[in-house]
Amino acid sequence: MTTTTNSERPRLVPPAEPPRRRRRSMASWCADHRWSTLLAAVLVLAAGVVLLGGGLQTTTGAEQLVGDSRKASELLEGADFGDKPVEHIVISARRGTLSTEQTATIGEQIDQAYSRVAGVATVGEPLVSSDGRTLLATIELDVPKDDDARIDATAEALLPITDRFAAGHPDLEVGQTGQGSLNVGVGEQIESDLKLAEMVSLPVTLAILLLAFGSVVAAFVPVLLGVAAVGTALGVTALISQSYPVDQNTQSLVLLIGLAVGVDYALFVIRRARQERAHGLPVRETIRVAGATAGRAVIISGITVVVSMAGMLVAGGLYTSLAIGAMIVVAVAVIASATVLPAIQSLLGDKIDRLRLPFVGRRVGREASVNGPWGRLAGAVTRRPLIWALAATALLVALAVPAASMRTSLPGVESLPQDLPQVRATMTMTEAFPQEGSTIALVVGAPASEAPQVRSVLEDAWPAAQGTGWVAGESAEVQTSTDGTVSVMHLPIAYEASDERAGDAVEAVRDQVVPLVERELPGAAVHLGGAAEGTELSSWMDSRLLPVVGFVLALTFVVMVLSFGSPSLALATVLLNLLSVGAGYGVMTLIFQNTWAEGLLGFTSIGTIASWLPLLMFVILFGLSMDYHVFVVSRVREAWRAGHHPKDAVRLGVARSAGTVTSAAAVMVAVFAIFATMSVLEMKQLGVGLATAVFIDATVVRGILLPAVLAVLGERAHRKPRWVPALHD
Repeated sequence: MTTTTNSERPRLVPPAEPPRRRRRSMASWCADHRWSTLLAAVLVLAAGVVLLGGGLQTTTGAEQLVGDSRKASELLEGADFGDKPVEHIVISARRGTLSTEQTATIGEQIDQAYSRVAGVATVGEPLVSSDGRTLLATIELDVPKDDDARIDATAEALLPITDRFAAGHPDLEVGQTGQGSLNVGVGEQIESDLKLAEMVSLPVTLAILLLAFGSVVAAFVPVLLGVAAVGTALGVTALISQSYPVDQNTQSLVLLIGLAVGVDYALFVIRRARQERAHGLPVRETIRVAGATAGRAVIISGITVVVSMAGMLVAGGLYTSLAIGAMIVVAVAVIASATVLPAIQSLLGDKIDRLRLPFVGRRVGREASVNGPWGRLAGAVTRRPLIWALAATALLVALAVPAASMRTSLPGVESLPQDLPQVRATMTMTEAFPQEGSTIALVVGAPASEAPQVRSVLEDAWPAAQGTGWVAGESAEVQTSTDGTVSVMHLPIAYEASDERAGDAVEAVRDQVVPLVERELPGAAVHLGGAAEGTELSSWMDSRLLPVVGFVLALTFVVMVLSFGSPSLALATVLLNLLSVGAGYGVMTLIFQNTWAEGLLGFTSIGTIASWLPLLMFVILFGLSMDYHVFVVSRVREAWRAGHHPKDAVRLGVARSAGTVTSAAAVMVAVFAIFATMSVLEMKQLGVGLATAVFIDATVVRGILLPAVLAVLGERAHRKPRWVPALHD
């Protein structure tokens, strides 16, 4: 028997396997099937436009309210009190007071001027204010109370008559106000503001993109994708609204968010592809590399933005439909950047650089140098990261401190453009006749057979209402619906909706008057409306902010851990974004709760911030901040994986991403800053808050604080613990 050593034994060679095909990425597949991809995109967009043609079904006023005031509004909306819409003619003496003879003459002239106008039912007897300076004539319109279009049209027809009356009485200040005239005046002003914003924002956006890309064709691609994403998302939202009505501001939010992320995402991917092309890679390879790097960053960023917008679902109420619209448009923008954009790049090839700008176009495609301004700054930061981190944090905390004193409200006419004649007339009327201004509506729902008793109880409750010290007026004004089931007593208060004392007045009536009525009318539904609607909704909005912040921060932390594998980096991300948003809050509070910037920005301070702004600003700013954060961190991670020391990787990543982040932020700051020029105070607050926060985020946070934190973290920013799933690789 012979034996063989191990070295002599024949080796068992496994059969050869056919070489595996490398799986193509989504970007590569769409580039290879560009016509199919673009055809599908056109069909989807066309479907969106068709769906949008059906219109968005929006919620009613009562559906936007909360708590007790919502119940009051529902009772009032279903009741017919037999009254008609009115317009008020407000006349004040420029000097002194109005004499009895003068008052009688003016009353006759008003009756002659307005009584024969089509749509006018009656002209009431003029009232004179207690100081004798102001006269108020009420014109009842012969128009259904729920026909807003006819109310506005009739009121608009009266405005020229009011102008002629004013021209014939130069010694008097004459104005007109009412639901219709305010709608007409404010609507025209807002429409004018929006047209100006559109005329300015589009050229500004294109100018910045031209500087960013250096060519006309490349600059138009992000705008095209952003507009297409908005159109598609609005169509889907319109479809959803047929079964679930959405808030009337959903369309504006979808437009704002869609253009922001659509332009940003396309900007990130196209600039990366052009940089790779400048390194000599073929067009198809640049699409693949850009999709695997910048495209991946876009997907991660899009997920975090969707998470941020989903925070509004936690808030609920009117924020729910805003969240749905925003989440849809972000998802559409991400899908478009991952599919349609590679197809467009494949179709255009090097033609994307057509119509280059002189001088600028030659430099744009090149990789940014670490010796550029942002690279040098990052180098200085990484050499002494703790000092820079402390300095930047101190600056942001200082900017955020004023936010601790932020007061919120849902303002009324006082937040509208004060130079509008209708607004001036309203302010004059409410000052001279407080009963025509803010009122608390004490609403009672009871069987028709109890209507006389309800009226008696409400009239008896009037002294208690006056006894609160908050209610103005001389006598109870009780109205009963034509079917006798709803009664309402109007309690005038001398405070605007934005005045915190309005909330105190509502609570005083709720505590001292409502129990008296409920005790005398067991089984009746007793609710507070009117001024209570704004104060209650404002308090509800304030109460939803912290749950939304907690939800967004927790989910963002999870997404960042799964995306990059580093809990330390995820925690830093959350803290940096909080600092950025806090600074934006602080600057907005510093400007609009004080008077020092009134002349600079053209507004009159009411001492409060719109209640809906803090929550909406948080989700928008957190989402946009994640765009820049993820892109910078992705470039740093690439440099680290290429073998660079963590601090060198930070410098390289910041330098290579600085041009893209700066361009994207410049577009956002420019567009948001245009909102700051609008006449309505709430839009001005939104524009200043967003523009300031994005500017701070793109400079102080991404240029100084983020590089400092990454340098301090070192390897911990890139290494993952064993317990983290390897989803980020």
